[in-house]
Amino acid sequence: MKSLQHQLSVTLGISVALVFIAFWWIAISTIHSVADNYVISRLEHDSEAITKSLHLNKQQWTLNADKIEPIYDKPYSGHYYVVKIGKQIFHSASQASLSIYLQPVPSKNKTKIYTYETQGMAQNTSAHNSKLLVYVSQQTLQGQPLTIYVAEDHSPIEESLQRFDWLFGLLSILTLAILFLLQKWILKRTFKQLTPLEKQLQSLELSVQQSINAEAYPVEVSSLILALNQAIQLANKQFSQARRSNANLSHALKTPLNIAFQLLPQLRQETDAAKQAIMTQQIEQQLQQIHQLIERALKKARIAQGTGINTPFNFTEDLTTLISSLQQLHAPKHIDMQILLPAKTAPKLSLLLDKEDGFELFGNLLDNAFKWCKSACKITLEQNNQTTLITIEDDGPGVDDKAIQYIRQRGFRADENIPGHGLGLSIVEDLVEAYQGSLQFQHNTPNGLKIILSFPTIQKKPA
Repeated sequence: MKSLQHQLSVTLGISVALVFIAFWWIAISTIHSVADNYVISRLEHDSEAITKSLHLNKQQWTLNADKIEPIYDKPYSGHYYVVKIGKQIFHSASQASLSIYLQPVPSKNKTKIYTYETQGMAQNTSAHNSKLLVYVSQQTLQGQPLTIYVAEDHSPIEESLQRFDWLFGLLSILTLAILFLLQKWILKRTFKQLTPLEKQLQSLELSVQQSINAEAYPVEVSSLILALNQAIQLANKQFSQARRSNANLSHALKTPLNIAFQLLPQLRQETDAAKQAIMTQQIEQQLQQIHQLIERALKKARIAQGTGINTPFNFTEDLTTLISSLQQLHAPKHIDMQILLPAKTAPKLSLLLDKEDGFELFGNLLDNAFKWCKSACKITLEQNNQTTLITIEDDGPGVDDKAIQYIRQRGFRADENIPGHGLGLSIVEDLVEAYQGSLQFQHNTPNGLKIILSFPTIQKKPA
C-alpha cells in the first residue's frame, strides 16, 4: 500500500529542491555577471583615458601618463595596459620588466571591442595563479590604427565570489533541509487530523453513531466524509430492508405452515377418500403458496445483489416487443396503444434495468392496464441526463382515493393482488426500489389509473 504522506513529501521535496537549484543558479550567474560588467566598465573608462592621453608630435606618438590613473605606475599593482599605435608600443610602468599575454584581435570581430581572460603575467611566478581580465579596443586615431589592452587582476573578486558561492550554496542547502523537515512536519500534523476518523468508524461498527461529523475534518476531505456518510446510510437502509424482508417472510410463511400442520393430522384420521382428496389439495395449495413466497424472496435477493447489468432494458425495442405480445393476448378488446417517446433520442434510450427485470416490471404494469382499460392505453417517456420518467395511463374505471392510499403502502402481503387490479405489486415495488427508482399512483383524466415511474438514466454509447 502506497503512503500518501510519503508521496507528498517526496514530490514537495523534489519541487522545492528544483526551485532552489534554479534560484541558486540564477543568483550566482547574476552576481558574477554584475561583477564582470563592473570591472569591464572600469577598464573601458581607463581605455578612454589612455586614448585621450595620446598625442602626435613630429610623426611620433607620446603618452602622457599624468592623465592616467596612478595605479598603473605602481609595479605589479594588478592594473596594466599595453598601447599599440602605428609601429609604436607603450607599456604601463606597473608591468616593470614583465609582460602580459596579448591575444590577437579576432578577424571576425565587428564591434572592435572584446574581452578575454588570461592566467596572469608571464615570467612572474608570484602572480602566475592570478587571473587577468583584459579589455581590448580597436580604433583609428588620426589615420593610424590604435589597439589598447587594459587588464586588471580580478582574482580577489573571483575569490570573494567563490566564497559567496559556497556560503550561499550551504545556506540554500540548510534552508532546503529546514523547509523539507517543516513541510514533513506539517503533513504529519495535517494527517493527524484524520486520526479521529478511525475511532468514529469503530463507533459505527458498534452502532454507537449513525454518521460521521464532517465539520470535525478539513474541507479537503469533506467529499470523502460525505461519500462515507452516504455509504453508511445506504448500508443501514439495506440492513433495515433485509430485516424487514426476513420478518415479512417469516410472518407470511406462518399462515400456510399452520394450515398445513392443522390439515395433516386430519388427513391421517380421515377415512373418506373424497375428503382426503380435498385435504390433500388444500395442503398442496399451501405448499404451493410457500413455494411462491420462497421464490419471491429469492428473486428479491437476486435483485438486491447489485450485480452488473449485462443487457439493459431497451425502451424502444424491448418495450415494442412486450406491447406487441400483450396486444395479441388482449386482441378481442382492440386496444388503441399510444407510445410517446422523444424522437431525437429514441434510438439511444436505455434504462438502468436488466432486460429480464424490465420485462417483468413493465409486463405486470402494462398487463394490468390492458385488463382494466376500456379501449385505450398510453405510455409516455420523458428523459434527461439524470432521470427517466415513465407514465402508464389507461381509460378504465380507476380506483378511489382510499384504494390509491392502500396501493401506496409498502411491505409484504401474502396476497399480492391489489383489490380491483390483478397486479403483482409487491414484486413491482421490489424491482423499482432495487433499481433506485420511485413508483406513484394517481387518478387519470378523465378516468382510469395513472402510474408514474422514475429511474436514473444511462446513455447508450454509439457503436
